[in-house]
Amino acid sequence: MQKTTLLLLLFFTISIIGQTTHNINAPEQIESLSLNAGDIVILADGTYTSDERIKFSPSTATAALPITFKAATPGGVVFTGGLRMSIGGDHVIVDGFHWKGGYGDSNFIEFRDGSDYANNSTIQNCAIDGLEISPDDKADDGTTSITKHRWIVLYGTNNTVINCSFMNKESAGALILVELYYNASQDGSTNTSCNNVGHTITKNYFYKYAKIDPSLSNSGDSETIRIGSSNNQNVNSNTTVSNNYFVEADGENEIITNKSKNNKFINNTFRRCRGSLVLRHGSNATVDGNYFLGEDVDGTGGIRITDSDHTITNNYIQDCITVASQAKWNNGITFIGGGDNAAVACAASNTTNGYQKSNNITISNNTIINTNAPLFYNTSKGTNDVTGTLSNNLIFFASGDANVSDVISGDTASAYNNMGTSLTYADNVYKGTSLGVTNSGFSEETGITATANGEIFTLSGTGSTSKGANMGSYMPTTDNMVGYGIGACFLNNSGANITNGNCTIQVSESLTISSLTTLPSEAGSYNVDVTANVGWTAVSNDSWITIDTNSGTGNATVSVSVTKNEDTNARTGSLTFTQVAGGDDIVRTLTINQEGADLTSTSTLINTGDSNDPVSIHSFSKEQVDGSTKFNYAKNILDKDTGTQWTADDGDILNGDYKGDGEYVIFDLSEEYNLEIIRIATDNKSDPYGFQIWVSTSGTSASDFTKIIPLTENLAITTTLGTRDEYDQYKITSKARYIKLVGFGRFNTEGDTRKSQWNNFTEIEFYGEPTALSTNNFETFSFQILPIPTKDVLHIRNINQPIKEIKLYSIDGKKVLEKKIRNTVQNFSLDISFLQSGLYIVKIDNEQKSFSKLITISN
Repeated sequence: MQKTTLLLLLFFTISIIGQTTHNINAPEQIESLSLNAGDIVILADGTYTSDERIKFSPSTATAALPITFKAATPGGVVFTGGLRMSIGGDHVIVDGFHWKGGYGDSNFIEFRDGSDYANNSTIQNCAIDGLEISPDDKADDGTTSITKHRWIVLYGTNNTVINCSFMNKESAGALILVELYYNASQDGSTNTSCNNVGHTITKNYFYKYAKIDPSLSNSGDSETIRIGSSNNQNVNSNTTVSNNYFVEADGENEIITNKSKNNKFINNTFRRCRGSLVLRHGSNATVDGNYFLGEDVDGTGGIRITDSDHTITNNYIQDCITVASQAKWNNGITFIGGGDNAAVACAASNTTNGYQKSNNITISNNTIINTNAPLFYNTSKGTNDVTGTLSNNLIFFASGDANVSDVISGDTASAYNNMGTSLTYADNVYKGTSLGVTNSGFSEETGITATANGEIFTLSGTGSTSKGANMGSYMPTTDNMVGYGIGACFLNNSGANITNGNCTIQVSESLTISSLTTLPSEAGSYNVDVTANVGWTAVSNDSWITIDTNSGTGNATVSVSVTKNEDTNARTGSLTFTQVAGGDDIVRTLTINQEGADLTSTSTLINTGDSNDPVSIHSFSKEQVDGSTKFNYAKNILDKDTGTQWTADDGDILNGDYKGDGEYVIFDLSEEYNLEIIRIATDNKSDPYGFQIWVSTSGTSASDFTKIIPLTENLAITTTLGTRDEYDQYKITSKARYIKLVGFGRFNTEGDTRKSQWNNFTEIEFYGEPTALSTNNFETFSFQILPIPTKDVLHIRNINQPIKEIKLYSIDGKKVLEKKIRNTVQNFSLDISFLQSGLYIVKIDNEQKSFSKLITISN
């Protein structure tokens, strides 16, 4: 006789002071509940085999009264069939479930229910362990295709994944994907890419993501965490990934992939992870206070950099090593020399999936210990110069360590010379190895000592002060912390059940500071955003930097003001933000880089364009002139008008070479000069121009000339693309009477493939002094001031002795302008457009005395 049991009561509810607790004994029952703000749904402990997709999308929750779906006891509900979940609505919480085994699908748990995207919602104290792909979903077409299988997909805004454990993933596809496609405008009528997204991924445990066979298609989408995509890299994601623990998260070469703007990676620990934290697309990322502990496992790395405006500070990288096929990708800090447009604006409508330029990168106060290739330059995606500042970093190798290698290296012998020389290096120190290149921004400090502090080292001694990472109170996360504030509270690091875990959800204290791009040399004020849930104080560490706010609680905007940099050298300063004592004692340093004064302000323009201009066209090989529509004369390059140009088409590609023989213009300076600067402007094409500059002091035969730009490579490649009004500027030291500009047409950004044979140069400028001035000893001092009365610009001409400075005083004796003269000049110009009309006194000082003249300004 078959026994049939009729279950009369499927679930029951308890109402407590305005909120209702709903007890259910089957996960599907949640979809039939009518839920109100503050309600709690409790699923009875037990093992459930369902593989259905349930939807938890209440519409009535609020920030003060969220709606919660939870296990009766944390970890007491076990899903073995691969129960799928869609989380929709606002202010909902999923808590305490354990998915163990079973089959999932491409988006297993997703923060949306159709087009109902979750906002301000949370999954917490949950675990997913060993979820597999159904055999029916696996590719069986005989190709190398592999199905993507994502465990958590974040849609919407301000959602949180906290205190969860993700273990034993063996399928392709990002374990956590921040999907930003729906955060960008879809209909083109309104741009929403600039809106803040604001997800948080914190205090989670990621364990044993198996390395996916790289020969399979889609294997490259096997990140542990991916934030965004190439197509949506301009979205203002502002996602925070903090205080997570990654162990053997090997899925692919990119443990975390940054593909959107303004994300923060703070206080994470990576242990034996075969890959790197990769800034792939999207600008203005913050990477601060992370531990990368390779434990000498091959394939482990630290940080890889593409795109621009990133701040990489206070990271500790130890015992990482990659010597096999992926060596050029996983090192201590790896720089990529991509060439695509970087820092794509959030309002832009076009993006790229190429490798972007790495500009304005701040890399300061990082510690790299016993890690092979501490600073590595990868040219496989281009040789564009990395720009920014690399300062106060500390590289250390213990005596006899097997990983010892040069501080600076690359994938080719010339990688550093090709892409690493435009960074500003300052106050970096190293011990136990060789630098590998010539760079005055590093010093070997043999007095540094390493003292073991558990598994990491404290570095001290001569040369170590203010160098390397300041980790504050954050120590590396270890296995015995899993279940006790890290990961789900009911599992330990190996996935075994525990009953004494810490199930309290506590958001970590945080204090982050937005970065600033390299500032111009002029004085100015700039806003810095403080994002914090603690009290803090702020101080400036340099006299040329001031701030308007010295303390605060929580979020704030601080105005940072800098004085004008009168020196031609760039300078670096900092602000220090410190958490108010009594918490985690977080300290954040904001490095501020300011450009040096324009070189041209301390040097004399030779080809002034006025009636006394000494420079003329001596000869040229070709110009595009037909007398009716084409007037692209060689002389246009000297006319001070970037709207005109010299145009000439080069010949065929030479046999065995990648360029033609070049078309040229020879300039006659009228006498020999000590050249100091050459500036070149081109038209607004999107491809750069390849060129050379040669000089001669004697004649204009080919044998008379010596190449000075570039010195070692075949071609110099222009960098000011898409504009006619900006100049490429080259600082040189050379004597010349004749200068030859040779153009070879347009090239790719690497300069090894010609795209067009046409040259279009709009202007060229030469700066320097006649060599005769350095040897003549004038007995009398004279100069000429033009015009009188003057307006906007004051010209001082025919100065016949070296001078120190020029000062301008109002008639009442107040100094209104001062200019230091660093080099011998014969002609000089001053911008006076900001002065009011009236009488002024010009005072010129040479080495022995001062000379003054009264002038009239009629602005």
